[in-house]
Amino acid sequence: MKKAIAAIALIFGTLGTWAQSSVITPTSVDLHINQDTSRDQLAQMQQDLQAAGIGFRYDLVSWEENALQSIRMAVILPDGTLQTEELEAFNNDTDLRILLAGEGEDRLFCVGINCLD
Repeated sequence: MKKAIAAIALIFGTLGTWAQSSVITPTSVDLHINQDTSRDQLAQMQQDLQAAGIGFRYDLVSWEENALQSIRMAVILPDGTLQTEELEAFNNDTDLRILLAGEGEDRLFCVGINCLD
């Protein structure tokens, strides 16, 4: 019973972290992909971005012992702006980010590991 409660707490804790780190609207996105990102989370990101009118495609994804190891992805905004990223090796510090903030000339759009706020 204690194990079941601990497992449920871990699941909700993971979902809470996921929800806190994701912001998705047509003009605001802040997603982080790291070694702990699961297949289900990538699929959910794709659905959430699509609901906001933003395309997100990925392939060449590999995991080793449930740790994300590589990914190639493309993000396309409704106006046709496209950014791609291919990361062949993740480590504990890797933070692959999809960032969109602002509109017009002040818009910030970045896909990669070097996105700044």
